[in-house]
Amino acid sequence: MSKEKSMKKRLFFLFIILLTISACKQQRYGVTSMRGERILLDGGFDKNRNTSVVRLVDHYKQQIDREMSVIIGQSSQYMEKGRPESLLTNLTSDLMKAEGDKFTNDNCDLALMNVDGHRASLPKGDITIGNMYEIFSFENALVLAKLRGSVLNEIFESYAKMGGAGISSSAKLVISKDGKLVSALINGQAVDKDKVYSVVTLDYLAGGNDGMEALKKADSIEPLNITLRDAMMNYIKQKAKEGKVISSVLDERIVVKE
Repeated sequence: MSKEKSMKKRLFFLFIILLTISACKQQRYGVTSMRGERILLDGGFDKNRNTSVVRLVDHYKQQIDREMSVIIGQSSQYMEKGRPESLLTNLTSDLMKAEGDKFTNDNCDLALMNVDGHRASLPKGDITIGNMYEIFSFENALVLAKLRGSVLNEIFESYAKMGGAGISSSAKLVISKDGKLVSALINGQAVDKDKVYSVVTLDYLAGGNDGMEALKKADSIEPLNITLRDAMMNYIKQKAKEGKVISSVLDERIVVKE
């Protein structure tokens, strides 16, 4: 064997050895144990505050406060959530229906919204970005569900049991005090159990949450690619550009009978 080949062979084996040593030296870490404790956030917690961290937090808090205080429109009235219908749930549901109409070229039948999807009330007067984050605290996105009338009736029966929830003005429900569905109309017509309806709702509800188990039976679910909060903010801003204020009405879209 020539000296050149011998040298190459030695270098090759040296390279293999170095790789092996390097691999052996690599350390892999994993969780071996966990522990927790409660920290009481009272006055004593602030005695030895880290001033640099406090300054950093205050800097971002001031920036967020400025952004949240931006006024985007006005409301003519104070609106809160409630059952069987309310000013706030009616406003939200009708806005969702309007988004569905844009998505389907005016072929959306109705919108469904849960009452507790609203986490605060809408004030009378100035509406700020902060108000929108308070009311619509979750990142719920709008979706378009294709539902057969038979499934819709199941949903309306759930509405009756819970004493009402958010629904667009295109629907009219009559429910009894003991939680039974008396009648249901969509666009003035009785629900056709075999017809497929276009329904705007939240992705959260489409997953069967908050009493909406029947929504999991949808023929299809299609995203509208916008969150409820953003849709509402866009609506309020557009009304402000037109010089209009936000308003809502109680129109007996859900009626409780004796």
